[in-house]
Amino acid sequence: MDYVYKNIWPVIKKDIISILAYIGTIVTINEFFTLLKIDIPQIVFWIALIIGVISIIIFNIPKKEYVFNIKNRDIKIILKVGDILKEKFAIVVPTNTTFDTKMEKDFISIHSVQGQVQDKYFKNNISTLDCLIEKELENSPFIELTDRKSSKNKKYEIGTTVEINQNGKRFYFLADSDINSKGQTINPSTMNITDALSRLWQHIGEVGHVEPIAIPIIGTGRMGIVSSREEIFKNIIFSFVANNTTKKISTELIVYIRKEDIKKYNIDINELIEYMKFTCKYQYEKLDNDKSGIGIE
Repeated sequence: MDYVYKNIWPVIKKDIISILAYIGTIVTINEFFTLLKIDIPQIVFWIALIIGVISIIIFNIPKKEYVFNIKNRDIKIILKVGDILKEKFAIVVPTNTTFDTKMEKDFISIHSVQGQVQDKYFKNNISTLDCLIEKELENSPFIELTDRKSSKNKKYEIGTTVEINQNGKRFYFLADSDINSKGQTINPSTMNITDALSRLWQHIGEVGHVEPIAIPIIGTGRMGIVSSREEIFKNIIFSFVANNTTKKISTELIVYIRKEDIKKYNIDINELIEYMKFTCKYQYEKLDNDKSGIGIE
């Protein structure tokens, strides 16, 4: 209910506009029947008015989940408002190109998705996570850094992805940013996000399990991307759709937005819904017919 209360004013505005339009329609219909001298009991119009107003209010109540099916494909795109760690399916975990995991002195923030995953699934056992990551990275190219004393010194390419399984849960750790020796992001850019997403889908397409994938709005926390959360959301959706044109990499993409971020960052949920609706109905078909390989590395 807290989510509904925090987002009630945009809903009320939408309700008022829709209700006024509906009343106008009812009045017009009433006048039309009067003009034709057709006697319709006024109680019928009052019932229609009451039912219509109630329906509008119920329909406009903020939802926590919006589901769209990609046209002519057995693939769903879902927007969820809530905590991604409660998701039962595989989760994409944004990380850095050195795959550092240390949380001392807030090197990896406990408030980040990575920090929360480590705290919930690897608490007091980060060394296990490090071993799993290192094993997955054995054949990945890297650059050795000389300025790291208390953190990892192997830097991997943007978009490098490792699959980690723990307690029946699957995670895809995705390198989407470079950091310095203090854990601060270096030169954050939307291009890094675009490249990281492209390589993520490529990796999942090659070694994944054609299963639902949950992903947060990456790059909008400590990474410090200037672009709005709406723009990053659209980037995620477009990239996923573009990379599903030749091979199904997932049955569902579930994009999570934290409910507190909607009010804090003035996120326009309706804009996101309209983009999802348009992309699922038209953009997939356009990309499928284009054959230009847009968004595919």
